[in-house]
Amino acid sequence: MIAWIHRVEPTGSRFVFLDRDGVLNRDSPHYIKSWDEFHFYPDALEALRFLSRRRVDVVLVSNQSALNRGIMTYDAFFHLHQNIAAQIRRSGAHLAAAFFCPHRPDEGCSCRKPAPGMLRAAARLYPMDLSKTCFVGDKESDLEAARNAGCRPVLLHRNGTGSPEVLSRAEAARVPVYTTLLDAVQDLFPDPD
Repeated sequence: MIAWIHRVEPTGSRFVFLDRDGVLNRDSPHYIKSWDEFHFYPDALEALRFLSRRRVDVVLVSNQSALNRGIMTYDAFFHLHQNIAAQIRRSGAHLAAAFFCPHRPDEGCSCRKPAPGMLRAAARLYPMDLSKTCFVGDKESDLEAARNAGCRPVLLHRNGTGSPEVLSRAEAARVPVYTTLLDAVQDLFPDPD
Protein backbone atom coordinates (compact mmCIF):
# COMPACT_ATOMS: atom_id res chain seq x y z
CA MET A 1 0.00 0.00 0.00
CA ILE A 2 1.18 3.50 -0.83
CA ALA A 3 0.10 6.29 1.51
CA TRP A 4 0.41 10.01 0.81
CA ILE A 5 -0.40 12.10 3.87
CA HIS A 6 -0.96 15.82 3.49
CA ARG A 7 -2.00 16.46 7.06
CA VAL A 8 -2.41 14.23 10.07
CA GLU A 9 -4.53 16.67 12.07
CA PRO A 10 -8.04 16.71 10.59
CA THR A 11 -9.64 20.03 9.72
CA GLY A 12 -12.93 18.93 11.28
CA SER A 13 -14.64 15.84 12.57
CA ARG A 14 -16.09 14.58 9.28
CA PHE A 15 -14.44 12.49 6.57
CA VAL A 16 -15.32 11.14 3.17
CA PHE A 17 -13.54 8.51 1.10
CA LEU A 18 -13.40 9.08 -2.65
CA ASP A 19 -12.25 6.77 -5.38
CA ARG A 20 -10.06 8.58 -7.92
CA ASP A 21 -10.54 7.34 -11.50
CA GLY A 22 -14.18 7.63 -12.55
CA VAL A 23 -15.02 9.89 -9.60
CA LEU A 24 -12.59 12.82 -9.77
CA ASN A 25 -11.46 12.25 -13.34
CA ARG A 26 -12.36 10.44 -16.51
CA ASP A 27 -11.27 6.81 -16.29
CA SER A 28 -9.63 4.85 -19.10
CA PRO A 29 -9.53 1.11 -19.82
CA HIS A 30 -5.83 1.72 -20.65
CA TYR A 31 -5.12 3.22 -17.19
CA ILE A 32 -4.30 6.83 -16.37
CA LYS A 33 -0.51 6.84 -16.67
CA SER A 34 0.43 10.52 -16.94
CA TRP A 35 -0.75 14.04 -16.18
CA ASP A 36 -1.57 14.46 -19.89
CA GLU A 37 -4.08 11.60 -19.60
CA PHE A 38 -5.67 12.92 -16.40
CA HIS A 39 -8.81 15.05 -16.91
CA PHE A 40 -10.87 16.24 -13.94
CA TYR A 41 -14.62 16.01 -14.39
CA PRO A 42 -16.09 19.53 -14.66
CA ASP A 43 -17.75 19.30 -11.23
CA ALA A 44 -14.92 17.57 -9.33
CA LEU A 45 -12.90 20.57 -8.18
CA GLU A 46 -16.04 22.44 -7.21
CA ALA A 47 -17.12 19.40 -5.17
CA LEU A 48 -13.74 19.32 -3.42
CA ARG A 49 -13.98 23.06 -2.65
CA PHE A 50 -17.45 22.46 -1.23
CA LEU A 51 -16.07 19.75 1.06
CA SER A 52 -13.21 22.00 2.16
CA ARG A 53 -15.66 24.78 3.06
CA ARG A 54 -17.69 22.25 5.07
CA ARG A 55 -14.50 21.12 6.85
CA VAL A 56 -14.89 17.58 5.54
CA ASP A 57 -11.54 15.83 5.15
CA VAL A 58 -11.14 13.96 1.87
CA VAL A 59 -9.21 10.69 1.68
CA LEU A 60 -8.63 9.22 -1.77
CA VAL A 61 -8.66 5.43 -1.97
CA SER A 62 -7.65 4.01 -5.32
CA ASN A 63 -6.50 0.75 -6.92
CA GLN A 64 -3.53 1.51 -9.18
CA SER A 65 -2.45 -1.88 -10.52
CA ALA A 66 -0.74 -0.25 -13.53
CA LEU A 67 2.25 -0.04 -11.18
CA ASN A 68 2.67 -3.78 -10.55
CA ARG A 69 1.57 -4.60 -14.08
CA GLY A 70 4.64 -2.69 -15.28
CA ILE A 71 2.49 -0.29 -17.30
CA MET A 72 3.51 2.73 -15.22
CA THR A 73 6.67 3.54 -13.29
CA TYR A 74 6.62 4.69 -9.70
CA ASP A 75 8.26 7.97 -10.76
CA ALA A 76 5.45 8.60 -13.25
CA PHE A 77 2.87 7.66 -10.62
CA PHE A 78 4.26 10.09 -8.03
CA HIS A 79 4.60 12.83 -10.66
CA LEU A 80 0.94 12.33 -11.58
CA HIS A 81 -0.20 12.42 -7.97
CA GLN A 82 1.84 15.55 -7.24
CA ASN A 83 0.17 17.30 -10.18
CA ILE A 84 -3.29 16.18 -9.05
CA ALA A 85 -2.70 17.41 -5.48
CA ALA A 86 -1.24 20.71 -6.73
CA GLN A 87 -4.23 21.34 -9.03
CA ILE A 88 -6.62 20.60 -6.16
CA ARG A 89 -4.72 23.06 -3.91
CA ARG A 90 -4.73 25.74 -6.64
CA SER A 91 -8.49 25.33 -6.91
CA GLY A 92 -8.89 26.20 -3.22
CA ALA A 93 -9.49 22.67 -1.92
CA HIS A 94 -7.32 20.05 -0.27
CA LEU A 95 -6.87 16.34 0.27
CA ALA A 96 -6.10 15.04 3.74
CA ALA A 97 -4.53 11.86 2.38
CA ALA A 98 -4.49 9.34 -0.43
CA PHE A 99 -4.07 5.59 -0.21
CA PHE A 100 -3.18 3.57 -3.29
CA CYS A 101 -2.96 -0.16 -3.89
CA PRO A 102 -0.30 -0.97 -6.50
CA HIS A 103 -1.11 -4.70 -6.61
CA ARG A 104 -2.57 -6.76 -9.40
CA PRO A 105 -5.76 -8.70 -8.63
CA ASP A 106 -3.85 -12.02 -8.60
CA GLU A 107 -1.46 -10.87 -5.83
CA GLY A 108 -4.03 -11.43 -3.08
CA CYS A 109 -3.16 -8.37 -1.01
CA SER A 110 -5.32 -6.95 1.79
CA CYS A 111 -5.39 -3.42 0.36
CA ARG A 112 -6.83 -3.86 -3.16
CA LYS A 113 -10.50 -2.98 -3.21
CA PRO A 114 -12.86 -4.67 -2.46
CA ALA A 115 -10.62 -5.52 0.50
CA PRO A 116 -10.93 -2.88 3.23
CA GLY A 117 -7.20 -2.45 3.95
CA MET A 118 -6.82 1.12 2.67
CA LEU A 119 -9.94 2.35 4.44
CA ARG A 120 -8.91 0.71 7.71
CA ALA A 121 -5.41 2.20 7.41
CA ALA A 122 -6.97 5.66 7.10
CA ALA A 123 -9.18 4.97 10.13
CA ARG A 124 -6.07 4.13 12.15
CA LEU A 125 -4.50 7.42 11.12
CA TYR A 126 -7.52 9.70 11.61
CA PRO A 127 -10.18 9.87 14.32
CA MET A 128 -13.01 8.68 12.09
CA ASP A 129 -16.00 6.52 12.79
CA LEU A 130 -16.17 4.23 9.76
CA SER A 131 -19.86 3.56 10.32
CA LYS A 132 -20.53 7.29 9.76
CA THR A 133 -18.10 7.72 6.87
CA CYS A 134 -19.23 7.55 3.24
CA PHE A 135 -17.20 6.07 0.44
CA VAL A 136 -18.11 7.50 -2.97
CA GLY A 137 -17.08 5.23 -5.81
CA ASP A 138 -18.13 4.27 -9.30
CA LYS A 139 -17.49 0.52 -9.30
CA GLU A 140 -18.78 -2.56 -7.50
CA SER A 141 -15.37 -2.99 -5.85
CA ASP A 142 -15.78 0.45 -4.24
CA LEU A 143 -19.21 -0.42 -2.85
CA GLU A 144 -17.92 -3.76 -1.56
CA ALA A 145 -14.85 -2.13 0.03
CA ALA A 146 -17.16 0.31 1.82
CA ARG A 147 -19.30 -2.55 3.14
CA ASN A 148 -16.24 -4.61 4.10
CA ALA A 149 -14.85 -1.69 6.12
CA GLY A 150 -18.20 -0.85 7.71
CA CYS A 151 -18.59 2.40 5.74
CA ARG A 152 -21.63 3.80 3.99
CA PRO A 153 -21.36 3.02 0.25
CA VAL A 154 -22.38 5.70 -2.25
CA LEU A 155 -22.44 5.10 -6.01
CA LEU A 156 -21.42 7.76 -8.49
CA HIS A 157 -23.06 6.74 -11.73
CA ARG A 158 -22.17 9.39 -14.28
CA ASN A 159 -24.51 9.37 -17.25
CA GLY A 160 -23.14 7.10 -19.95
CA THR A 161 -20.05 5.98 -18.05
CA GLY A 162 -21.28 3.66 -15.31
CA SER A 163 -22.14 -0.01 -15.42
CA PRO A 164 -25.91 -0.66 -15.67
CA GLU A 165 -25.43 -3.86 -13.62
CA VAL A 166 -23.70 -1.99 -10.79
CA LEU A 167 -26.45 0.66 -10.86
CA SER A 168 -29.15 -2.02 -10.69
CA ARG A 169 -27.50 -3.80 -7.75
CA ALA A 170 -26.90 -0.51 -5.93
CA GLU A 171 -30.52 0.54 -6.32
CA ALA A 172 -31.71 -2.88 -5.14
CA ALA A 173 -29.48 -2.54 -2.04
CA ARG A 174 -30.74 1.04 -1.46
CA VAL A 175 -27.28 2.52 -1.94
CA PRO A 176 -27.54 6.26 -2.64
CA VAL A 177 -26.81 6.97 -6.32
CA TYR A 178 -25.73 10.30 -7.82
CA THR A 179 -24.82 11.41 -11.33
CA THR A 180 -22.20 14.00 -10.28
CA LEU A 181 -19.79 14.24 -7.39
CA LEU A 182 -21.03 17.75 -6.64
CA ASP A 183 -24.63 16.50 -6.28
CA ALA A 184 -23.41 13.72 -4.00
CA VAL A 185 -21.42 15.89 -1.61
CA GLN A 186 -24.06 18.61 -1.47
CA ASP A 187 -26.63 16.02 -0.45
CA LEU A 188 -24.36 14.08 1.91
CA PHE A 189 -23.00 17.20 3.66
CA PRO A 190 -25.84 19.75 3.60
CA ASP A 191 -25.60 23.30 4.83
CA PRO A 192 -25.60 23.21 8.63
CA ASP A 193 -28.38 25.84 8.84
